[in-house]
Amino acid sequence: MASNETLGGSIADASSPDTALLEALVPGYRIISHFFMSYLKIDINGYLQILIGFALLVGCIKYLHPTAMENISDLIISTAEIRMEDEVFNYMMYWISRQSHMKRTSRFLASLKFKHDPWADSDESDFEDEDSDDESWDGSKSRNNTTTTTTTTFDDYWAKMMNRDKYKSINFTPSEGSHYFRYRGHLIKLRRTEEQNRPRNFGRNERLWLSCLGKNPEILRQLLLEAQKAYIERDGNRTLIYRAKRDYDRSFSWIRCMSRSPRPMSSVILNQAQKQEFVDDMREYLHPKTRRWYFDRGIPYRRGYLLHGPPGTGKTSLCFAAAGLLRLKLYLLNLKTNGLDEESMSSLFASLPRRCIVLLEDIDTAGITKTRGKTVTPGDNPAIPAPNTEISTEGDFDESSKDTITLSGLLNVIDGVAASEGRILVMTTNHPDKLDPALLRPGRVDMSISFGYMSDNDIKELFASMYRFIGNGPRQANGPVKEKVENDEDSTREQEKRDVSLDARISNLCVSFAQAIPTGELTAAEIQGYLLNHKDKPEAAVAGVAQWVEEMRKNRET
Repeated sequence: MASNETLGGSIADASSPDTALLEALVPGYRIISHFFMSYLKIDINGYLQILIGFALLVGCIKYLHPTAMENISDLIISTAEIRMEDEVFNYMMYWISRQSHMKRTSRFLASLKFKHDPWADSDESDFEDEDSDDESWDGSKSRNNTTTTTTTTFDDYWAKMMNRDKYKSINFTPSEGSHYFRYRGHLIKLRRTEEQNRPRNFGRNERLWLSCLGKNPEILRQLLLEAQKAYIERDGNRTLIYRAKRDYDRSFSWIRCMSRSPRPMSSVILNQAQKQEFVDDMREYLHPKTRRWYFDRGIPYRRGYLLHGPPGTGKTSLCFAAAGLLRLKLYLLNLKTNGLDEESMSSLFASLPRRCIVLLEDIDTAGITKTRGKTVTPGDNPAIPAPNTEISTEGDFDESSKDTITLSGLLNVIDGVAASEGRILVMTTNHPDKLDPALLRPGRVDMSISFGYMSDNDIKELFASMYRFIGNGPRQANGPVKEKVENDEDSTREQEKRDVSLDARISNLCVSFAQAIPTGELTAAEIQGYLLNHKDKPEAAVAGVAQWVEEMRKNRET
């Protein structure tokens, strides 16, 4: 009877308003309560307040946990965020891929350098390997002040190169997630993440997070500076070349496309006085006193050059050689790039570094030759056409189109109110008479250099530059073989005699070669192309030049 009363009491409790409320909040609570009372003799209604308090505590912790952990992390952890679109991302990825701990990690991303890693696009390790192979191909190895000669056939050399090309360099970088390593005695956490909800056509969007214990982030700054130094020093004195590229979101940005050994200024065939004037003018502009002089007088600190002349006369070569000589980065921009509009061009110019060279090639073909007047005023600039000369508007773009570059848009970018300062602008054209005078006025074009066909002195200079190193290394029988033996005075004197004899021989051949080529008819590129067919045979080049000139004339007539 008592048990029935107890059971009845439990059922009555189960139908209480509190139980009904819990049943509404927790479906099945009535059954659970009955089970505990019947089999375990535990009335969970007595622990109701404790259960509710525990549930509230869990909810509060769940709600406050992210904020609390973030606040705690801010107090004891320093973190640096690195975004993929920034060049620091390239610094860090290059540095981390060359650390010893990457060889021990069990989670890594393996990729070929030419696929999608922007930090590895311009790695020159293959060129360095080929340079070392070229030395072995020359066949001279020095050991203990003695020279041993090894015979390497071209077939052996080429088989080695082809076998190497089969196996591309694989780069190993941390995969997505968290990685730990030690740097200068500090434990560093590297976390690599990728945005998952990004549309496919927008490409990858990664971020790196560097963290260390302690409120002082100095160790992270030191790490990033070391990564930057390692990334930059790998180039040495090479000339860095950037080009404008359209991103996945249709915006444009500068990307590094290659690095090249600097071109000697002596290899550019141009009047020596013009070359020297061009380089001296750039040096004077880059001098800090010149910059202060501009600022003190409120003059925009910009410099522009126009290189004009027939194709193949060395306009781009001069710009590239100047960039190497002054160790400036070279930025290439084609105004005919698909999707490039005035807003994108303004953004590109605004992101230029303070000291660099911007090259706009063949500006007359970009469709912005439309003049704002039928006549122009002649001046000292040889690129300005004569009076009453009608400027050709053939191929002009519709200035109302938002997807093209107009003349006014280009002028605003070059020297408008918001135009960037400190950069050097070089424009090249084959037809200067097609350019609007507004583009050529001082402040936009401060110096104009005319390139023409080869003169007699130019031909001699080009011939000498092609064959001045003919004596280096073993060559064919018709050329001298230059052997360098250290600490051997007799051999040194003999080599000096050979060098003198070689110089005299090349000088005589230069005269014969120049006499066989008519001046003012051929470009440097055409003559250089002919000489490349006789790289080690200057006599053969002289013997066949007359026939080649006749063939060139016939081809032009047809």
